[in-house]
Amino acid sequence: MDIHQEAEIDLRHVILRLWRGWPILLFTSIIAVAIGMALYFVLPRSYRSQAVILPISQTQYSEYLNLIANSALPDALKGNAQLATTFAFSRDDLLNEFISSLQSSDLLMRVVEESGVARKEGQQKTSEADALRFIRDLRITPPNDRKPGFDIDVRAKNEDALNEFIKKVLNEASADAATRIRDTVVVKIKASENIRKNAIHNLDVEIKARRDQEENARKDEIAKLSEQKEIAETVGIVAPVGVSPPSDAKATPMASAQVIGAQQPPYFQGTTALNEQIDLLKSRTSNDPFTGDLRNLERQIYILENDNQAATLGKLLEESPLKDPQTAPIASFNVTMAKAMKTFPRLSIFGIGSVVLGLLIGAGIVLLRDETNKPNPALS
Repeated sequence: MDIHQEAEIDLRHVILRLWRGWPILLFTSIIAVAIGMALYFVLPRSYRSQAVILPISQTQYSEYLNLIANSALPDALKGNAQLATTFAFSRDDLLNEFISSLQSSDLLMRVVEESGVARKEGQQKTSEADALRFIRDLRITPPNDRKPGFDIDVRAKNEDALNEFIKKVLNEASADAATRIRDTVVVKIKASENIRKNAIHNLDVEIKARRDQEENARKDEIAKLSEQKEIAETVGIVAPVGVSPPSDAKATPMASAQVIGAQQPPYFQGTTALNEQIDLLKSRTSNDPFTGDLRNLERQIYILENDNQAATLGKLLEESPLKDPQTAPIASFNVTMAKAMKTFPRLSIFGIGSVVLGLLIGAGIVLLRDETNKPNPALS
């Protein structure tokens, strides 16, 4: 008889022996299952919650379009890159703001305490050490080539508390990010309004300075002409002094005309002309026509005074989703899909494992008993 035949006979013999010992197999299996079920209900539970966080959809983002389309601030702000646009958030920017809030230790500590997710049985309040340990175990993984969004992975021993934690932390992170974005927009709107008012004030100051400068120039000119008039009176010049052409010059109407040389002193104009100039300067009611670039400055003030961009942006902000940060779409996630799932103990593992273990123990007992009861050839 070869080895294969002997192995087949031995295997049949073992199976036959186990079949005859089925009551023991059944008994050990029942005991093992009972112990396994007891352990299943006695051992502490562990739960896991996972959520996928994505950018909001184009449809949700379109709710911000009115605010985006009118977010360019007045020309006075163009030199400030941080204030150049009131709402400068893309879908990815909104998602990053959400993740930043989600990773905030203050928010996480507050929600851990409120939900009781890290609280041990019998405790009225979560200890700081337990809360920090729970937060350290929380995992937030960024997008990669295989997944488009962020993942949050958190584990706890209390199913209801974990569900409450994941719900509160996602919703509060969204509200916190929306509040921060809204505050940023409000600050920029107020900054633009303040800069507009400052620009108007600066232009008013510039106009006043130029008018004062022109007024001082008028007074200075009166004083200079008055002095020249006194000189003309002293030397007896009443009419403008004529300049005759040289004796050897050709006589022409142009050459015989009286001229006031460019380098002649002003009193050569005579007291009559000087009096007329002084009277004109004294009777001037407004220096505006003589003030340099005045009309351009006034045009700038008019534009700024009629610029209601800040008020328009404030109204659009109140009409946008950011009116209520609690409901504003910042990131896309599904709290229902993030419901806690039990990771330990598993009923299937404990049930099947208990049965297998009971059968193995029973088989060992049966085979050991048969070997013990087998007659010893040496004694016979």
